[in-house]
Amino acid sequence: MQMKQIEVFHAIYSTGSVSNAARLLNVSQPAVSKTLQRAEDQLGFLLFKRVKGKLIATDEAHVLFGEVSNVYQQILSLQKKARNLKAGNAGHIRLSVMPSLGLNVLPLAIARFLADNPDVTFDIQTRHYEDMIRSLYEHEIDVGLAFSPSSHVGLSSYSFGEGEFVCVYKQGDLDDGDDRVDLKDLDGKNIISIKDSGPLSDILFKRILQTGVNTTSMISVQTYYIAKNLVGYGMGMAIVDQLTAMAEGPGETLYKGFTTPITYSVTGLYAENHPLSNVCRNFLECFKTVYEEFFQVSD
Repeated sequence: MQMKQIEVFHAIYSTGSVSNAARLLNVSQPAVSKTLQRAEDQLGFLLFKRVKGKLIATDEAHVLFGEVSNVYQQILSLQKKARNLKAGNAGHIRLSVMPSLGLNVLPLAIARFLADNPDVTFDIQTRHYEDMIRSLYEHEIDVGLAFSPSSHVGLSSYSFGEGEFVCVYKQGDLDDGDDRVDLKDLDGKNIISIKDSGPLSDILFKRILQTGVNTTSMISVQTYYIAKNLVGYGMGMAIVDQLTAMAEGPGETLYKGFTTPITYSVTGLYAENHPLSNVCRNFLECFKTVYEEFFQVSD
């Protein structure tokens, strides 16, 4: 049976008459009757019999309807999916995200986006910068969310905003009443070292070298969130990004920005030869809005 014949058969069987089927399909009755006749001719048996002016489904039609109904539902699902894809309301998004972004902003953005786009699915990976770039080139992900990424051939960027480094500490470690701290004031302090080889780390250590600050590091880690949690347990202080400093963790920690702010950008990266889908672009807009609102609420 052809698709049009399936549609007509399903409509007549469901509504009980040619006239009702015609109204349901928004076509003329002769068109419905003609399509039904062609279907019966091709099948070699009747689908409906006329009894006292009414259409009665044959035994063959009852058997066939079960299969046709499944096909028809798949067609409707396919049509809905196609409409949603065109509108950017359905699809699959593969993301790689720096750990700090996954603590609060990303979950909030996904929750908000799925509330309006329930047909979208996500595959989220947490990777360090080098692995993220490789995954973009190999098309393992659609978008990588990173801090101050370097320029890479074949990759385009999408800006979400900026953030800054802050010093996380326990009450009493920085007793002055200033809202911000001078980087030089950390000279000689026990600062948890972060062994990050990405652009974010490069920004921080470049500023430290320029300032000439000498710190003591009893502990070194690879993740900013671990450093922040160690501060909560009284293991020293740490210089981390704002998102990590604002996340919940053990102990009561405080944080201050620096008198000369150490800033970074928050950027989405994607392969130029792998254009973003409509749904992916819509999500990036949602993520940008949530990122901006997150700091407004936290201020």
